[in-house]
Amino acid sequence: MSTDKKNKVSNKEIAEYLILNPNFFKENPEVLNSIEIIHESGAAVSLIQKQVELLRSNYNSTTDKLMELLGIAKNNEDIFILTKELILSLIDASSIEEIVALLEKSFVADFGAKNSKVLFFTESSKNLPKGRIKNPAEATNILGNLLKPGKIFCGEVNKEVAKFIFNQKTSVKEMALVPLNSSSLLGLIALGSDQPGKYSDNKDTLFLDFIAEVVSKLIDGHNA
Repeated sequence: MSTDKKNKVSNKEIAEYLILNPNFFKENPEVLNSIEIIHESGAAVSLIQKQVELLRSNYNSTTDKLMELLGIAKNNEDIFILTKELILSLIDASSIEEIVALLEKSFVADFGAKNSKVLFFTESSKNLPKGRIKNPAEATNILGNLLKPGKIFCGEVNKEVAKFIFNQKTSVKEMALVPLNSSSLLGLIALGSDQPGKYSDNKDTLFLDFIAEVVSKLIDGHNA
């Protein structure tokens, strides 16, 4: 092996040396001033210029991330306010029929659903609004693969499911199916969207869980 090859310092060794000796450029400023870096455009720029570019890039990235987090916080605050207003209205409702009307209207007008419907799975129509009752066996046959006990379903649905829930030709592609855990009556809140991603399976459903829990208790109160 030649002497030149033996004495050649690798890039890794240079990097390790500079990391272990942070004062190297301070003690040897002529080296720092002579370093040039090839820019993406092909032009040579100084190390200081490159550092400025990196700082600017990191600043922009941090600013974008901060704005994203602020946007999420603002959205969560808006959802909280709307949820509070809805819950207070539901508590003042005098019947299950009024509860259903408030829910369906609010989810479309305030929460951006394309369609909204509350369904009950029962053979009886007592105290329940017209058009909101589904045969339990039929519901199990069509929705059984989507609904799990105590779990909200979010995701794409086929035309059979969309038609079963909304009883009409609809452009709904995604749904959130929110089970009502009432001890006196089985049912769900169905929210539909024709926009992809509105009810994807990675969405946070905390506020839907809360609304469903309150509605279930109110239904039990009206059926007592």
